[in-house]
Amino acid sequence: MILKQCCDALEKNLLTIAFIESASSGYLSSQFSIYKNSGADILLGGLVSYDPSIKISILHISPSLIDTHTAESAEVTQAMAEHGKKLFTKADFVVACTGLLKPGGSATAEKPEGTFYISILFKDHSYNFKYFLDGSPIARLDQLTEFTAKEILHLMHAIQK
Repeated sequence: MILKQCCDALEKNLLTIAFIESASSGYLSSQFSIYKNSGADILLGGLVSYDPSIKISILHISPSLIDTHTAESAEVTQAMAEHGKKLFTKADFVVACTGLLKPGGSATAEKPEGTFYISILFKDHSYNFKYFLDGSPIARLDQLTEFTAKEILHLMHAIQK
């Protein structure tokens, strides 16, 4: 399983991770905490900023950025990762997630339910991803976890080369 491979690689390389989650509501943090030693050795913590008011009051995301791009957007997700690094200063990876897990939010024909944005801050660079995921909410979260683990592994391997 790619998640276990990712957790093992983080642990082996003495790298830590923190999550700033919206649509995933802490699911990513929970999944990265279930493997042997991973909670104590790799996961520093996380923040669930499901409601835009948390993005504004705790993460200090500009309300105008949310108004312009919506709370579920690539721009807000990247800002969440950047501001999350100020909360989790010792994290090697800061992973932010927004999206449309279920009906509602800012869904449009161009951004339908099942759209997710991930921003990974690593080595002072932001890496941004957009996914369209099918299935039930839990199936989407499982897919999102796998994609996130895959991207983190890819970034670790790219830096090691």
